[in-house]
Amino acid sequence: MVTLKNLLVFISPTKSFVTDEYSTLAKIQIDNSHSLGLNKEDIVFVTNFPWEYNGVRAIVVGDEHFVASRPRSIKTAIIPHLVKEGIIKKGELYWNHDIDAYQADTITVSDLGLENFDAGLTDYGWRERWCMGSFFFKDSAKDIFGLAKPIIDKNIEDETAMMELTQNEKIAARCKRLNITYNYGMRN
Repeated sequence: MVTLKNLLVFISPTKSFVTDEYSTLAKIQIDNSHSLGLNKEDIVFVTNFPWEYNGVRAIVVGDEHFVASRPRSIKTAIIPHLVKEGIIKKGELYWNHDIDAYQADTITVSDLGLENFDAGLTDYGWRERWCMGSFFFKDSAKDIFGLAKPIIDKNIEDETAMMELTQNEKIAARCKRLNITYNYGMRN
């Protein structure tokens, strides 16, 4: 049975949350996930520094995963490493999102309809561009994100990298466009 995991990635050159606001956002994420029924095992928090809160202990990775040119793209660029290291496991579905993107209601694997897809991507709702602030993926998407990483390393935003990659019909067929309810946000 496929399970849904909440993946949060925060890698910083200072080996810390940088500001109290980020630390607070991380704690709210954990509490919010617990309130929606996720167990501590369902929350995968990846940092480059030791951190623990309310039963969730961060998985510490190396500083080399910080993407100085595109810090917002770290959570996309690190996926191949997380799969390679067994942190992202076969048979599980991961929701990868910004630290300030909160789950408002329960999400089930069947709600997403990703049985025949490796990734579920959201857009902004007002333009045809992937929003990598909230997306779902399986370990089988490792190669897709592996292709995105060198593009990101060239100082190109992960959203642009994924738009470029999904121009390939074979990659596009493995990614499902999810409706905006999985990435509902504010604009202006």
